[in-house]
Amino acid sequence: MNAVIQYDLFKEKPTELEVCQIEIDRISKSSDKVRKGTYASINELKKRCVELEDRLMIIERNICRGL
Repeated sequence: MNAVIQYDLFKEKPTELEVCQIEIDRISKSSDKVRKGTYASINELKKRCVELEDRLMIIERNICRGL
């Protein structure tokens, strides 16, 4: 994978270590976005599961009463 880095015209070319640090920062930000999206999805599924359990409980309660 090639890193796409925009160099500043008036700065010296970054060292290999600096390039690695920039790439690490980019990957870290990307993985944070993925992690946050995953947890958001999990929380949405948990909420939906609780809603469905509540609906099922109401349906079962009404069936038992014969309504």
